Amino acid sequence: MKVYPYIKSAVIAVSLTAWGLNAQTLTDFIGDWTGVENLHSPTTSYEDKSISILISEGGDRENFLIYTSTSDFIYDQSLDWAYHYVGYDKMTNQLIFLRRWITPIGTIGFEEFLYNVIEWNYDSFVAEYQSENGETHHEIRVTLNTLELDEILPEKISLNQNFPNPFNPSTTITVELEKGTDGILVIYNVNGQTVKTLHKGFINSGITSFQWDGGDQAGFSVSAGTYIYRLLIDGYTQSQKMVLLK
Repeated sequence: MKVYPYIKSAVIAVSLTAWGLNAQTLTDFIGDWTGVENLHSPTTSYEDKSISILISEGGDRENFLIYTSTSDFIYDQSLDWAYHYVGYDKMTNQLIFLRRWITPIGTIGFEEFLYNVIEWNYDSFVAEYQSENGETHHEIRVTLNTLELDEILPEKISLNQNFPNPFNPSTTITVELEKGTDGILVIYNVNGQTVKTLHKGFINSGITSFQWDGGDQAGFSVSAGTYIYRLLIDGYTQSQKMVLLK
């Protein structure tokens, strides 16, 4: 996907034919969703790839929630994304993934993808996106994880408390895995906004250390306060709090 260094709006609208019960409100999508995704495009294609989407309250955009995901198609940290939002249009029954970023010259760009929700239940949904030229098709099939975190999180996945804590200017976060796998480690502020993605990709088995120097995705120092770091692996999440002093 080509991104231009100026304000950009890429809005992809699709027609909707819903099968079954439609979602009632945006809050129906809050939760930890796991399943598979299928992508067919001129550059990349795959089928039945595992996907996790964690949707929660937060951010500063009215009528939108925030999200993280293991899917590179809807969640991309290759740029300094300022926000990842998800919304729902009840009138058209469209699921919206919105990404806003700050360019190197300080302007704000955004991309908005509208998905066709073709199946919906309160614990699962299927959504499809197709580009205007018909060359790219993305399908998401996910189910809501309804168990408590302590019940579903494997014992051998551990996100440890950072050290030192409180800290200034840097701290170390360790992740302990029984088996190597792909994962995302993200730092948020107390408003739920993404501050920095420390890691996205494969994490080796054993203990792996990640260091945070108190900077955001663009490399600027953040203000003192409480921050949350979250590990997302195969649909499982763990979070810890840490305090940055100045």
